Amino acid sequence: MVKISESDKREIASQMNLAELLTNPNVLKLILLVLLGIFTCIVGLLINRFEEQNTRLRKIIVIALCTIYGVLGAVGGHLVFKPSAEQDNDWFQQVWWILGIGYLLALPIIGYLLTTKLGNQTQIPKQIPQVNLQQWRRDLLRAMATEVNMRLDDSLHNDQLIQLVMADHREQVGRPKKITVNPSNSPPLWKRWRKFRRVTTESEAGQKVIEVFNQQDIAGKLLILGAPGSGKTTMLLDLAKDLIKSAQQQPNQPIPIIAELSDWKDNKQPIDEWLAANLKFRYNLPEAITQEWITTGQLLPLLDGLDELGLERQKLCVQQLNQFLKDVLQVVVCCRQEEYKAGEQILEMRGAICLQPLTDQQIENYLKRLNCRHLWPGIQQDSDGLLELARMPLLLHLIPLAYPDGLKRVGRHFKDPKAKEDYHNECRQRLFEDYIDRKLKEYHNRRGYSEEETRRWLGWLAKRLKEGQQTEFLIEKNAA
Repeated sequence: MVKISESDKREIASQMNLAELLTNPNVLKLILLVLLGIFTCIVGLLINRFEEQNTRLRKIIVIALCTIYGVLGAVGGHLVFKPSAEQDNDWFQQVWWILGIGYLLALPIIGYLLTTKLGNQTQIPKQIPQVNLQQWRRDLLRAMATEVNMRLDDSLHNDQLIQLVMADHREQVGRPKKITVNPSNSPPLWKRWRKFRRVTTESEAGQKVIEVFNQQDIAGKLLILGAPGSGKTTMLLDLAKDLIKSAQQQPNQPIPIIAELSDWKDNKQPIDEWLAANLKFRYNLPEAITQEWITTGQLLPLLDGLDELGLERQKLCVQQLNQFLKDVLQVVVCCRQEEYKAGEQILEMRGAICLQPLTDQQIENYLKRLNCRHLWPGIQQDSDGLLELARMPLLLHLIPLAYPDGLKRVGRHFKDPKAKEDYHNECRQRLFEDYIDRKLKEYHNRRGYSEEETRRWLGWLAKRLKEGQQTEFLIEKNAA
């Protein structure tokens, strides 16, 4: 006869008790209910994290896991409330399968969720006094107002801002044309009943971009397109000026921050991190505060020069911008129309406008405001040369400065497209040369530089800007 020790008896008894528990329907129902509660929490967390997944594969995995948990939860819920479960042997096997698969999937996912941060969300350290945050806001708002006013003064001749026509190009952000960019203010009653039949796709001259920006269907997410010299940057500055005025009057309004996308150097750097580092460098604003303000909508990024990155980096930047757009309330991006189309990447904005060339009437009115109407006949007659140049605001600003004494009337017309293009380029080159000659003859402190040296250094600077794919030189940005 085999003798069984007391320790063996206790071990056998404990195993029998465990087996009884694992075959007890009430215990299994309780364990299953706990697992269903865990399923609910995991699915909620996964849905909350869905937009943070930065690859399509990760999003597919999240969807697959949510689907698996949904199926397991539905089957588990049915088994918990199934009548006469104690007499159904299949019931036990189904419960054990669900428990095994459920916990096998749930435990590593819970560990992952508990050990990772909530995306880009940050919290301002509690020890920072509110008075300091308010002071930083005032300082940043003041600095932005100074920068915008200074750049507008430098870019405009005698503060004559030309109100541009904006065409609705929302198809460039993947949205069909539906409504007008800026309808006429208070249209006549007899026209209102017809507005559902006619869609206006161009703004009226005099409409401000802030009105387009604030349209309900755009709600602050806007892409500004245009040809070189069409006035994109000036329009962005004009928008910033209006937004700054609003932020000064209402403390709950966001502060616009202008940044050049040509400064985005790391192809994998998220836009919010780049902006935070950019503002720390320019205004010594702590990065944690910047990211918090961007996430909570207290800063409004106005991003210029997407086209200056070059085609390949432009595509990468658009991908990062689309990730950024998911987490911010408002943002504006400027890009040349030709380069944007060549990139074949859609910015997920709510609206897009394209700045239109100036009309004859706009050119004539601008010259009249400058008391330079005597230049109009010479420009008008040169339809394939100066008139085409004058349709770009940047070049129109140069004409009164280059030819203050008037223009010789030159009536040249070309049927051959190549000859017309060559003549157009020749006129543009001559305009730049005449403008530089006129400016160098003005009295100013040359600090010992001769005209020849000045031209040489300007050529050197232009070459450096071209190599760096930049279209604008800001001395305060390049001082470092």
